[in-house]
Amino acid sequence: VTIHNLREREHFKRGFMPGATDSYIIFDDVFVPWERVFLCGEHQHAGTLALLFALFHRHSYSGCKPAIGDLIVGTAALAAEYNNIHRASHVRSKLAELIMVTELGYAAGYTASDLGKPEVYMPGVGFIPYGPGSYIPNSIYCNVGRCLSGENVFREAEIIVDLSGGIPATFPHERDFVNPELKEQLYKYITRNPKISPENAAQFWRYVGDMYVSASGGVGLFGNYHGGGSPVMESIAITTQYDIESRKEIVKRIAGIKDELNKT
Repeated sequence: VTIHNLREREHFKRGFMPGATDSYIIFDDVFVPWERVFLCGEHQHAGTLALLFALFHRHSYSGCKPAIGDLIVGTAALAAEYNNIHRASHVRSKLAELIMVTELGYAAGYTASDLGKPEVYMPGVGFIPYGPGSYIPNSIYCNVGRCLSGENVFREAEIIVDLSGGIPATFPHERDFVNPELKEQLYKYITRNPKISPENAAQFWRYVGDMYVSASGGVGLFGNYHGGGSPVMESIAITTQYDIESRKEIVKRIAGIKDELNKT
Protein backbone atom coordinates (compact mmCIF):
# COMPACT_ATOMS: atom_id res chain seq x y z
CA VAL A 1 0.00 0.00 0.00
CA THR A 2 1.29 3.45 -0.92
CA ILE A 3 -0.17 6.58 0.67
CA HIS A 4 -0.02 9.81 -1.31
CA ASN A 5 -0.80 12.53 1.22
CA LEU A 6 0.42 16.09 1.35
CA ARG A 7 2.56 17.12 4.28
CA GLU A 8 0.54 18.78 7.02
CA ARG A 9 1.22 22.50 7.19
CA GLU A 10 2.35 23.97 10.47
CA HIS A 11 1.19 27.58 10.17
CA PHE A 12 -1.04 28.05 7.09
CA LYS A 13 -3.64 25.30 7.07
CA ARG A 14 -5.43 24.16 3.93
CA GLY A 15 -9.16 24.61 3.54
CA PHE A 16 -9.35 20.92 2.63
CA MET A 17 -6.77 18.19 3.18
CA PRO A 18 -6.78 15.73 0.24
CA GLY A 19 -5.16 12.31 0.21
CA ALA A 20 -5.01 9.10 -1.78
CA THR A 21 -3.82 5.53 -1.49
CA ASP A 22 -2.78 2.96 -4.06
CA SER A 23 -2.25 -0.74 -3.55
CA TYR A 24 -1.46 -4.01 -5.26
CA ILE A 25 -3.81 -6.87 -4.36
CA ILE A 26 -2.38 -10.32 -5.04
CA PHE A 27 -4.75 -13.30 -4.78
CA ASP A 28 -2.68 -16.24 -3.57
CA ASP A 29 -4.48 -19.33 -2.22
CA VAL A 30 -7.65 -17.35 -1.47
CA PHE A 31 -10.83 -18.99 -0.18
CA VAL A 32 -13.98 -17.61 -1.83
CA PRO A 33 -17.34 -18.60 -0.27
CA TRP A 34 -19.59 -20.28 -2.81
CA GLU A 35 -22.28 -17.59 -2.51
CA ARG A 36 -19.68 -15.08 -3.77
CA VAL A 37 -18.78 -17.13 -6.86
CA PHE A 38 -20.38 -15.70 -10.00
CA LEU A 39 -18.44 -17.52 -12.72
CA CYS A 40 -17.25 -21.10 -12.49
CA GLY A 41 -15.92 -22.49 -15.73
CA GLU A 42 -17.95 -20.16 -17.98
CA HIS A 43 -14.82 -19.06 -19.79
CA GLN A 44 -16.79 -17.48 -22.63
CA HIS A 45 -17.68 -14.62 -20.27
CA ALA A 46 -14.09 -13.91 -19.22
CA GLY A 47 -13.32 -11.52 -22.06
CA THR A 48 -16.60 -9.69 -21.59
CA LEU A 49 -15.87 -9.34 -17.88
CA ALA A 50 -12.57 -7.62 -18.66
CA LEU A 51 -14.22 -5.36 -21.24
CA LEU A 52 -17.02 -4.38 -18.87
CA PHE A 53 -14.58 -3.60 -16.07
CA ALA A 54 -12.77 -1.16 -18.35
CA LEU A 55 -16.04 0.23 -19.70
CA PHE A 56 -17.57 1.04 -16.31
CA HIS A 57 -14.27 2.52 -15.14
CA ARG A 58 -14.13 4.79 -18.18
CA HIS A 59 -17.74 5.77 -17.64
CA SER A 60 -17.10 6.76 -14.03
CA TYR A 61 -14.04 8.70 -15.19
CA SER A 62 -16.37 10.85 -17.31
CA GLY A 63 -17.92 12.02 -14.05
CA CYS A 64 -14.74 12.18 -11.97
CA LYS A 65 -12.48 14.01 -14.41
CA PRO A 66 -14.93 16.86 -15.15
CA ALA A 67 -15.06 17.54 -11.40
CA ILE A 68 -11.28 17.79 -11.42
CA GLY A 69 -11.73 20.00 -14.49
CA ASP A 70 -13.79 22.40 -12.37
CA LEU A 71 -10.80 22.73 -10.04
CA ILE A 72 -8.46 23.20 -12.99
CA VAL A 73 -10.61 25.95 -14.52
CA GLY A 74 -10.87 27.70 -11.15
CA THR A 75 -7.13 27.41 -10.54
CA ALA A 76 -6.28 28.79 -13.99
CA ALA A 77 -8.69 31.71 -13.56
CA LEU A 78 -7.29 32.56 -10.12
CA ALA A 79 -3.70 32.25 -11.35
CA ALA A 80 -4.44 34.84 -14.02
CA GLU A 81 -6.26 37.09 -11.54
CA TYR A 82 -3.60 36.85 -8.86
CA ASN A 83 -0.92 37.59 -11.46
CA ASN A 84 -3.02 40.55 -12.64
CA ILE A 85 -3.19 39.30 -16.24
CA HIS A 86 -6.82 38.16 -16.21
CA ARG A 87 -7.89 40.67 -18.87
CA ALA A 88 -5.34 39.47 -21.43
CA SER A 89 -6.83 37.87 -24.56
CA HIS A 90 -4.63 34.78 -24.34
CA VAL A 91 -6.04 34.07 -20.88
CA ARG A 92 -9.56 34.02 -22.27
CA SER A 93 -8.63 31.51 -24.97
CA LYS A 94 -6.86 29.26 -22.45
CA LEU A 95 -9.84 29.30 -20.10
CA ALA A 96 -12.15 28.49 -23.01
CA GLU A 97 -9.95 25.52 -23.91
CA LEU A 98 -10.09 24.17 -20.36
CA ILE A 99 -13.86 24.62 -20.18
CA MET A 100 -14.41 22.86 -23.51
CA VAL A 101 -12.39 19.82 -22.49
CA THR A 102 -14.13 19.63 -19.12
CA GLU A 103 -17.66 19.95 -20.45
CA LEU A 104 -17.17 17.76 -23.53
CA GLY A 105 -15.86 14.98 -21.30
CA TYR A 106 -18.90 15.35 -19.05
CA ALA A 107 -21.26 15.49 -22.04
CA ALA A 108 -19.82 12.25 -23.42
CA GLY A 109 -20.30 10.51 -20.08
CA TYR A 110 -23.85 11.84 -19.78
CA THR A 111 -24.65 10.68 -23.31
CA ALA A 112 -23.16 7.26 -22.57
CA SER A 113 -25.65 6.99 -19.69
CA ASP A 114 -28.60 8.18 -21.76
CA LEU A 115 -27.85 5.74 -24.60
CA GLY A 116 -27.15 2.83 -22.27
CA LYS A 117 -28.78 -0.51 -23.05
CA PRO A 118 -28.55 -4.07 -21.67
CA GLU A 119 -26.12 -4.96 -24.44
CA VAL A 120 -22.40 -5.32 -24.87
CA TYR A 121 -19.97 -5.14 -27.77
CA MET A 122 -18.52 -8.51 -28.77
CA PRO A 123 -15.46 -8.41 -31.04
CA GLY A 124 -16.32 -9.81 -34.46
CA VAL A 125 -20.04 -9.83 -33.67
CA GLY A 126 -21.05 -6.30 -32.74
CA PHE A 127 -23.51 -5.19 -30.07
CA ILE A 128 -25.64 -7.97 -28.63
CA PRO A 129 -28.04 -8.30 -25.65
CA TYR A 130 -26.18 -9.30 -22.51
CA GLY A 131 -26.91 -10.00 -18.87
CA PRO A 132 -30.12 -10.02 -16.84
CA GLY A 133 -31.26 -6.61 -18.08
CA SER A 134 -28.89 -4.23 -16.30
CA TYR A 135 -28.13 -1.16 -18.34
CA ILE A 136 -24.59 -0.90 -19.71
CA PRO A 137 -23.33 2.55 -20.73
CA ASN A 138 -22.72 3.19 -24.42
CA SER A 139 -19.13 2.15 -25.06
CA ILE A 140 -18.40 4.63 -27.87
CA TYR A 141 -19.23 7.64 -25.73
CA CYS A 142 -17.52 6.16 -22.65
CA ASN A 143 -14.31 5.79 -24.61
CA VAL A 144 -14.62 9.14 -26.39
CA GLY A 145 -15.09 11.00 -23.09
CA ARG A 146 -12.29 9.16 -21.34
CA CYS A 147 -9.85 9.56 -24.25
CA LEU A 148 -10.55 13.26 -24.76
CA SER A 149 -10.18 14.05 -21.06
CA GLY A 150 -7.14 11.83 -20.53
CA GLU A 151 -5.19 13.12 -23.51
CA ASN A 152 -5.57 16.69 -22.23
CA VAL A 153 -4.24 16.12 -18.70
CA PHE A 154 -0.78 17.47 -19.45
CA ARG A 155 -2.18 20.25 -21.64
CA GLU A 156 -4.27 21.40 -18.70
CA ALA A 157 -1.18 21.36 -16.49
CA GLU A 158 0.74 23.30 -19.13
CA ILE A 159 -1.90 26.04 -19.15
CA ILE A 160 -1.80 26.42 -15.37
CA VAL A 161 2.01 26.43 -15.39
CA ASP A 162 1.94 29.06 -18.14
CA LEU A 163 -0.53 31.32 -16.31
CA SER A 164 1.16 30.86 -12.93
CA GLY A 165 4.70 31.59 -13.98
CA GLY A 166 7.57 30.16 -11.98
CA ILE A 167 6.41 31.28 -8.55
CA PRO A 168 4.99 27.91 -7.36
CA ALA A 169 8.33 26.21 -8.06
CA THR A 170 10.37 28.78 -6.13
CA PHE A 171 7.84 29.62 -3.42
CA PRO A 172 9.40 30.04 0.05
CA HIS A 173 8.74 27.59 2.88
CA GLU A 174 5.83 28.48 5.12
CA ARG A 175 8.14 29.07 8.10
CA ASP A 176 9.75 31.95 6.23
CA PHE A 177 6.40 33.74 6.37
CA VAL A 178 6.38 33.72 10.18
CA ASN A 179 9.98 34.89 10.40
CA PRO A 180 9.76 38.56 11.47
CA GLU A 181 12.91 39.39 9.49
CA LEU A 182 11.56 37.98 6.23
CA LYS A 183 7.79 37.99 6.09
CA GLU A 184 7.18 41.63 5.10
CA GLN A 185 9.65 41.40 2.22
CA LEU A 186 8.23 38.06 1.10
CA TYR A 187 4.64 39.26 1.15
CA LYS A 188 5.68 42.30 -0.86
CA TYR A 189 7.37 40.38 -3.65
CA ILE A 190 4.91 37.50 -4.03
CA THR A 191 1.96 39.85 -4.58
CA ARG A 192 1.27 40.84 -8.19
CA ASN A 193 -2.28 42.20 -7.96
CA PRO A 194 -2.81 45.15 -5.59
CA LYS A 195 -6.44 44.11 -5.06
CA ILE A 196 -5.41 40.72 -3.64
CA SER A 197 -4.19 40.55 -0.06
CA PRO A 198 -0.62 39.22 0.29
CA GLU A 199 -1.87 36.55 2.69
CA ASN A 200 -4.37 35.24 0.13
CA ALA A 201 -1.79 35.37 -2.64
CA ALA A 202 0.60 33.28 -0.55
CA GLN A 203 -2.10 30.76 0.30
CA PHE A 204 -3.08 30.42 -3.35
CA TRP A 205 0.47 29.79 -4.58
CA ARG A 206 0.90 27.16 -1.87
CA TYR A 207 -2.20 25.47 -3.26
CA VAL A 208 -0.83 25.52 -6.82
CA GLY A 209 2.37 24.03 -5.45
CA ASP A 210 0.35 21.23 -3.87
CA MET A 211 -1.30 20.56 -7.24
CA TYR A 212 1.78 20.45 -9.44
CA VAL A 213 5.01 20.94 -7.48
CA SER A 214 4.71 17.98 -5.12
CA ALA A 215 5.03 14.22 -5.12
CA SER A 216 1.26 13.96 -4.70
CA GLY A 217 0.74 16.26 -7.68
CA GLY A 218 2.95 14.06 -9.85
CA VAL A 219 0.95 10.99 -8.86
CA GLY A 220 -2.22 12.84 -9.81
CA LEU A 221 -0.94 13.64 -13.30
CA PHE A 222 -0.08 10.00 -14.01
CA GLY A 223 -3.34 8.77 -12.49
CA ASN A 224 -5.49 11.23 -14.41
CA TYR A 225 -3.75 10.33 -17.67
CA HIS A 226 -3.87 6.53 -17.33
CA GLY A 227 -6.81 5.94 -14.95
CA GLY A 228 -9.46 3.79 -16.60
CA GLY A 229 -7.09 2.86 -19.39
CA SER A 230 -4.43 4.74 -21.31
CA PRO A 231 -5.68 6.88 -24.24
CA VAL A 232 -4.30 4.40 -26.78
CA MET A 233 -6.65 1.74 -25.39
CA GLU A 234 -9.65 4.01 -25.84
CA SER A 235 -8.51 4.78 -29.39
CA ILE A 236 -8.44 1.05 -30.14
CA ALA A 237 -11.90 0.56 -28.64
CA ILE A 238 -13.35 3.51 -30.55
CA THR A 239 -12.01 2.49 -33.95
CA THR A 240 -12.92 -1.19 -33.56
CA GLN A 241 -16.45 -0.54 -32.30
CA TYR A 242 -17.46 2.50 -34.35
CA ASP A 243 -19.37 1.79 -37.55
CA ILE A 244 -16.87 3.34 -39.95
CA GLU A 245 -18.11 1.27 -42.91
CA SER A 246 -21.55 2.90 -42.86
CA ARG A 247 -19.90 6.32 -42.94
CA LYS A 248 -17.84 5.27 -45.94
CA GLU A 249 -21.03 4.18 -47.70
CA ILE A 250 -22.63 7.58 -47.07
CA VAL A 251 -19.67 9.39 -48.64
CA LYS A 252 -19.52 7.03 -51.62
CA ARG A 253 -23.21 7.59 -52.31
CA ILE A 254 -22.84 11.38 -52.14
CA ALA A 255 -19.72 11.29 -54.32
CA GLY A 256 -21.33 8.96 -56.86
CA ILE A 257 -18.82 6.14 -56.39
CA LYS A 258 -19.71 2.68 -57.74
CA ASP A 259 -17.98 -0.17 -55.93
CA GLU A 260 -18.52 -2.53 -58.86
CA LEU A 261 -15.99 -0.54 -60.90
CA ASN A 262 -13.22 -1.31 -58.40
CA LYS A 263 -10.90 -4.26 -58.81
CA THR A 264 -11.65 -7.09 -56.40
